[in-house]
Amino acid sequence: MRSFSNSFVIFFYQVALGGLFAVAATPFHELDRAFYKSTGAVLFGIALLSLWGKSQFYWQAVTTHFAIATGAELFFHAAFVICFAVYIVSLWTERQYLRARSFSSAILTGLAGLILTGLNSYTAPVYSLEILIYPIAFFLSALLLGSVTVGMLIGHWYLIDTGQSIDPFLRIYKFFVAALLLQSGFLMLSALWIYLAGATSTLASLKMLWAKHSTLLVTRIAVGQAAPLLLSWMIWRTLLIPHTMAATGLFYIALLGVFVGEILGRQILSLSSLPF
Repeated sequence: MRSFSNSFVIFFYQVALGGLFAVAATPFHELDRAFYKSTGAVLFGIALLSLWGKSQFYWQAVTTHFAIATGAELFFHAAFVICFAVYIVSLWTERQYLRARSFSSAILTGLAGLILTGLNSYTAPVYSLEILIYPIAFFLSALLLGSVTVGMLIGHWYLIDTGQSIDPFLRIYKFFVAALLLQSGFLMLSALWIYLAGATSTLASLKMLWAKHSTLLVTRIAVGQAAPLLLSWMIWRTLLIPHTMAATGLFYIALLGVFVGEILGRQILSLSSLPF
């Protein structure tokens, strides 16, 4: 099992990478470049924090018992931050080719690094289905964290640009709801699969989690899944008015719920090695 600190820093990586996917869902031609500068700077700071947080674990892994998987994860994580930095710089220039290539490179290297993080987190045999469950679970968490973060940030942009069309906000909102529904559904399906046909070690972890930490699991689902689903309906009703300020406030609360839920999920990962 990995320590909580090692599990927790994955959270920052997922926010940064998922944020880039959410930014990709926005209509670039309808939003001022200043929005991408400010949002990109916030996400890049989080990405840099994730690499700094994991540097000690990478160093220990490389120097004590070097593994190709860990080395590859380090390579793609560092490449993600470098490509992200190039994208941020390109936003202050008129080099559109560089901007497009650095943005796509950041997403691809970040995704590769996150997949390797997921593969390095499970303890089941290589031939088990868990080899698919873990990377998908990590990726869906990243989409949810990134979408709720960008949703909150784009809401603030409407406080600056009061004449902005509501369409970009609606697109991010739909992206957030889709990510929330996908993650909620996958969480239930993966737990069911592990219970019915999971590897022996994974099934034992699931039973241990329910026997010793059921309150933690229920709280994680209630705060990180159920509450944001209710808030998503409230956000939709305010956007129909439309009242972007109220929707931004509700996104704040949804962000708090999602963040707390995902942090509890990292605690579950450290206790049981399960990607819940």
